Parts: sequence; structure tokens; C-alpha cells
Amino acid sequence: MINIIHKPGTLLLLIVLVVAMAVVSSLLQDPHATEEATVTKEIAPRLIFSVGSLEVTSTVVNTWVMMTIIGMASFFIGRSFRVRPGLVQNAIEWFVQAINELIRNNVGIRDTSLFLPVVASLAVFVGSANLMGLIPGLHSPTPDINTPLAMALIVFVSVPYFGIRTRGLWGYLKHYVEPIFLMLPIEIASEVARTFSLTFRLFGNILGEEIIIVILFIIAPFIVPVPMMLFSIFTGLLQAYIFTLLTCVYIGGAVKAHG
Repeated sequence: MINIIHKPGTLLLLIVLVVAMAVVSSLLQDPHATEEATVTKEIAPRLIFSVGSLEVTSTVVNTWVMMTIIGMASFFIGRSFRVRPGLVQNAIEWFVQAINELIRNNVGIRDTSLFLPVVASLAVFVGSANLMGLIPGLHSPTPDINTPLAMALIVFVSVPYFGIRTRGLWGYLKHYVEPIFLMLPIEIASEVARTFSLTFRLFGNILGEEIIIVILFIIAPFIVPVPMMLFSIFTGLLQAYIFTLLTCVYIGGAVKAHG
């Protein structure tokens, strides 16, 4: 177990890293571009190439880059695990323990092995996607509404999947018509509404944050954006936590439906 906040050296390194990224990002800005053009260029997804009628945008490319980084890091870090854990292994074990506790508290099942792969993968993906925009030259996939929508659709499919796996097909489906059959359209509307809620909550918060950081880079590079970038690390991780928490709550509702 570790607490990064209480380690001054680690916190100082984080601040220095953010300042360095702010400087590099500022240098990458086009000094001749207008404010409106720069904001649009930084935020809006761009077409990279097309394969027939299939268009590959910058969001897809940045997602590929992020997935490659996560995959390579997982491979090499996994091979470095030891009986006596180091700093990185401690952090990963703390993360897994935190996800397990989140599942136990909201799903209400002690054995989390069925839910951990999906919930932890969503947490890692959303958290990494939210923070990716801080890396110079790369952009966060989550300000593109297609990415939050894809994550919300995974949750939308996962809820009935886990409900059927744990309660059986009829045991899960009957909660749609309990206590009376008139509850069916209300239950269906509720599931659709929370999918849109997950999508727009993540999309709106990260998009607004990205726009503010870009505008601050234009108005006052180097100095003003640094505190905002530090704050965006907190908000990015917070949004990933909220998304993961709501995922566990929705899955818990399916698993414990009228149980």
C-alpha cells in the first residue's frame, strides 16, 4: 500500500513533469493561428486516412497509441512482479484492491472474479484516456463523444450479461415486469437514460477541461496552464472513478434486482 500524496519527492517529480509538458505543448502551438482556429484544431477530431468508406480519425489513432502503451506497460510490468513488491507493483496491487472493494460494496458479492476484468479494464481505459491529453502531441479520446458512448454501450451490454450470469435468464428478465407489467417500459427507458447519462457526463466534463487548458495556453503559456493541468489530473482520475462507481452500481442493480 502506498500514498503518493505523502511522498514529497514523488509529488515534486509530478509537478516538474507537468511543467515540462506545459512547456513542450506551448512550443508545439502555432503562433500564427487564431484563438478560435487553435481551439478547434486541438479539440476537434481530424480525419487521418480513409479505407474505402471507413474514416479513421485522430481519435482512433490516439486510442490505438494509448492501447499500445497500456499493452506494452502491462506486459513488461507483469514480468517484473516479485514476491517483495516494489513501488509500481504496490501501486497496482492497491488499484486492484480498490476495484475489488468497489465491486464488493456496490454489487454485494464477495467473489469479485467475475466482474473484476470488465470493471478494472473500464477504469484503466477511461482513466488513461482522460489523462492522455496532457502528453504533448497526443490528444485525449474522451472529448470525442464516440469514445464515451462506446464505453457507455459496454456498460449497457454488461449489465444484462452479469444479471443473467448470476440470476439466470428468467430470474433477471422478470424484474422488468415486477411488481406489475406496466413497469416494463419504465425499466427499459431507465436503462437507455443511464447510458446517455454516462456518455454525456464523461464527454462534457473532459471536453470542458480540454477547452479551458487550450485557451489558457493561448492566453498565458507556461505559467497559468500548469495549475490547470495539475487539476486536470485530479479531475481526470475523478471522472474515471465516477464512471467505474456507476458501472458497479448498475451491475449491482442487475445482480440484486428485486432479490
